[in-house]
Amino acid sequence: MNVVVLYGRLTRDPELKYSQGGVANCFATVAVDRGMTKEKRQEAEAAGRPTADFISIKAFGKTAELLANYFRKGNRVALEGRIQTGSYEKNDERVYTTDVIVNRLHFVESAKENGGGNVGSFAPMNGQAGYYEVNEKDVPF
Repeated sequence: MNVVVLYGRLTRDPELKYSQGGVANCFATVAVDRGMTKEKRQEAEAAGRPTADFISIKAFGKTAELLANYFRKGNRVALEGRIQTGSYEKNDERVYTTDVIVNRLHFVESAKENGGGNVGSFAPMNGQAGYYEVNEKDVPF
């Protein structure tokens, strides 16, 4: 069984492209903490060793559009997917790749928690608490 669950932060804004057939493709990288104790983390940082893994992710179709439209660099994200490996030739050398293909995305923080506005545009309308202007294209379903 090939199942991956990741919880981390996006290291860059997701990059959305469309194939010639019109299918959305989105690429990003997620920094996932290695879960070290405080002492082990301090040792690793002092020695210049990494304390997180940077994992390349790919999403397609509606999932790709959701990722590109509602998530930005620094946002926390939880995702489910599968590992996919591949290779290609570059300058007469074989380059091997490992990516996580995203099946499901989960919002981990609200716009208010991440500084406002980065997850959709759900800002109070005319300063009235409880009323929010929502653009239909901001709704993921």
